Amino acid sequence: MKESQYTEVYLRGNARRGKGKGITIGTFLSYTLRGKAKGWISRYAHALERSVINRDAIKGRSKCGSIAYYPKEKS
Repeated sequence: MKESQYTEVYLRGNARRGKGKGITIGTFLSYTLRGKAKGWISRYAHALERSVINRDAIKGRSKCGSIAYYPKEKS
C-alpha cells in the first residue's frame, strides 16, 4: 500500500510538540493543503490516517482533546 506523502511530516511535527500537545490530522491538513487540494481534504485525511495506523503510530489526545497520532517510541 502506498503511504501518504504527509505521514512523516505529520508524525515528526507531533513528536516535536509532545504527547498531549499534538494536532489532529484535519488541522494539519487545513494548514498544509492549498487551493483545489482543500476540496479533497477528506480523501487526504483518510489516506493519512491509514498511513499512520500502518506505521503503528500511537493514538492519543491532541492539544484540544481530540484524536492525534504520535510516532511509536523507539526502544
